[in-house]
Amino acid sequence: MRNQNDRAKIKKINGLLCSNFYILICIFVFLFLIFNFNLAYVEAQEKPSITNGEKIYQWYCTPCHGIKGDGKGFNAKNLDPRPANHTDAEFMSKRTDKDLFDAISGGGRAVGKAALMPPWGNTLDKAQINSLVQHLRKLCKCQET
Repeated sequence: MRNQNDRAKIKKINGLLCSNFYILICIFVFLFLIFNFNLAYVEAQEKPSITNGEKIYQWYCTPCHGIKGDGKGFNAKNLDPRPANHTDAEFMSKRTDKDLFDAISGGGRAVGKAALMPPWGNTLDKAQINSLVQHLRKLCKCQET
């Protein structure tokens, strides 16, 4: 009788070990896949693009700077000074890409401009801000001088 009980216990323990082993394998595979997909996402986000910049601009910038980037967003009438006109090639070409990056990242106050422009450096990563800078250059049809 005791041998049968021992065998039954051993069989039960072996069954539990096998099922725990399979659970650990599944967890490992799941974590491996998540880690690899996350790396691919991060790598994709590190490359600035005008397309990403345009989407980011539409989401964060158009309320003040307008859909066209002309400084006539729906919040513009409530702001003093008025938001910058990003389509003004003469105005925008005087700003370096670093100036634009710093203004987006640190906000207007950080570059001696309107304190009402919020700092986006804690919301957007460097690649996203670089994408925005590229989009600003597209809006003004200009480059830094």
